[in-house]
Amino acid sequence: MTLNILVIQGGVNKKLPSGEQTVISNELGYLSNNYCVNVEYIENKQNFFYRFINLIWSVENYKKILLLIDKYNPDIIHFHSVIPYLSISVFHAAKKRNVKVVQTLHNVRWLCVEGGFYRAGKFCDRCVGTNGIQGVIKGCGHGRVVSLFVFLVNYFVRYDQRIENLVDKFIAVSDFIKDKHTQSGFSEEKLVVNNNLIGIDLINRSKYMEAWDKRTGVAFAGRISTAKGVAILKFLIPILHDHPLHIIGSGPELKELQQFCEISAYTHVVFWGKQSKEKTLEILGSVICTIVPSQCGEAFSMVAAESMALATPVVASDLGGLADMVRAGGGTVVNAGEYNQFSHAVLTYLERPLYAERVGKIGEDYVCKNLSNEVKGNALISIYKELLH
Repeated sequence: MTLNILVIQGGVNKKLPSGEQTVISNELGYLSNNYCVNVEYIENKQNFFYRFINLIWSVENYKKILLLIDKYNPDIIHFHSVIPYLSISVFHAAKKRNVKVVQTLHNVRWLCVEGGFYRAGKFCDRCVGTNGIQGVIKGCGHGRVVSLFVFLVNYFVRYDQRIENLVDKFIAVSDFIKDKHTQSGFSEEKLVVNNNLIGIDLINRSKYMEAWDKRTGVAFAGRISTAKGVAILKFLIPILHDHPLHIIGSGPELKELQQFCEISAYTHVVFWGKQSKEKTLEILGSVICTIVPSQCGEAFSMVAAESMALATPVVASDLGGLADMVRAGGGTVVNAGEYNQFSHAVLTYLERPLYAERVGKIGEDYVCKNLSNEVKGNALISIYKELLH
């Protein structure tokens, strides 16, 4: 069966890397081997005022989708990020042309005005099963004014199951994401779980994997922010003084973390900044364990999955889809707020490398069996074909 697929990502600069763009790239790499796939990144270049005006309905983006449909004549349009960038006008445009619509749920933006179940430094999912007004009262995200606008958009979109009449299938990247949407009133029949493609050639990944007798230290890769656990990194840095700690990425707390290390002369911490995927994999495959200390509702951690694929154990928070994956694969899940549990788990791996190697092998086997490009790519194709039939 020939498939013509149009993939659309909204509100980003395609020149700047992001987790969702990595997922899109991985899926395109697999799908394009056998099917016609086109991708369009629709950037949000409007000023602050018009962004809010267009949250509920964007005439410009509605027309853009109609033109793209006429250009590519797709069987299916696969949307990724929609709110707060494109508005549901893009779904209406697809329906006007009778094209099947799929949306990947990378986060909980339809349920939570902050988008990641995070408030005041902690995980918070109080809006699940409600209309989300708590997010406005607490000023989640960027304050009460912004959260009110986002709340009104979500209320409009979800009222009388409006969004479910426009989207033919939602792809949740983890059971956690599916469960939270189901608990909030989304139809279970419209939701299907398909984890992200990891995008690593499992046959040739050994080029990124250091021999275990040469592995040292710990790695962190991601946004340097409080939501991603920068406080736990600060707690671990003095404890890991005898082991290198590789920090990959950037974010709002990066400079403060660098100053923290400079003041106390913590020379064992290596700040890599933003790196290519290849370099990141090389680092993840050279350490004894990776730490993913997220304090928010992590939907699906690519860093954790990639580490496991490289036989590197993961120490992770017990939140969101991250915890489910690490429990099933190779690593240790600890209480997100218990810093001592993080240090104990990390030190256990560092002091017992043979144990770390065994756990890493479990994670490697799990990824090969459950998260390979073949497995998840074929599952995605099956979703498409089922809709068209």
